Amino acid sequence: MADGWNGGGGPDEKLVERFLDGKLTGNDVRAVTLHSWRRCQEAGLTPGTVQPRLLGDLDFDCGVVRAARPVFERLRTVVGGTPVSMFLGDANGVMFLRNEGEPALSRTLDAVGAAPGFRFAEADMGTNAFGSALVERRIFQVTGNEHFAEELRGLTGVGAPIRHPLSGRVNGVISVVGPNDTANAEMMVLVRRSVAAVEQRLFEMAADRERALMEEFLRAPDGGAPTASTPFDLCRRDRLALEDAAVRLVAQGRAAVVKMVISDGRTATLVAQPINGSTAIAVKARFTDGQRARPNRGR
Repeated sequence: MADGWNGGGGPDEKLVERFLDGKLTGNDVRAVTLHSWRRCQEAGLTPGTVQPRLLGDLDFDCGVVRAARPVFERLRTVVGGTPVSMFLGDANGVMFLRNEGEPALSRTLDAVGAAPGFRFAEADMGTNAFGSALVERRIFQVTGNEHFAEELRGLTGVGAPIRHPLSGRVNGVISVVGPNDTANAEMMVLVRRSVAAVEQRLFEMAADRERALMEEFLRAPDGGAPTASTPFDLCRRDRLALEDAAVRLVAQGRAAVVKMVISDGRTATLVAQPINGSTAIAVKARFTDGQRARPNRGR
């Protein structure tokens, strides 16, 4: 990857220090970068003292890691030997996976703690593509001297949050980092494609999980497929009301019962039950005539 990107180093050297001294004027820095520097200042960070936190007792088999691992394996040979490295982290900014670039770059990254097991959040390391993308909840580029920390200013990075395709929640982050003089727009392309691939994997994993929940539900003592007399003729308003109530029950994460009167006068009883062997919740709806509708959803 050649051809310098965004001028190679971003804003002028020591611009962060000018900002901290209150001497920054005009359009010296991008707005998103300035907002990040302000967050760093409010957190009490200084450019020469930031450091990542090494954490213990991490779950290296959590959902986002399981989803990303085959994606990173496929891209290992693409990244290997090139002047970039690629990272996966969770929603808290903890690094779990790293695809190695050139050995010299890997040594540089090791020296600043950009490795699995370390938390590289903005609150720890200041403005950086990996951590700031999580704060901004969007794709985020940091070029050279835009980094708050002195030791990161020789690097350019691009990061993007990973959103669960069903809930929309941010589950993690992917970033690509390389030296300023070799960084270019291909890094942005790699990040976008990698995030899309991991989000697709999350969707597939969720679909598998939902199928397993349904099978467990049907094996329950009072389970079984809906009969032809199940009241699927509910109006849209009733369906939405029942679905909303089911979502609230699932969010509680425990067994519970709620009764509702629907528009035709019947009483719908929603029963939330934990699924054996998991943290999931299945919700069933029963009506006054004893019939049962389909399970709404689980988690």
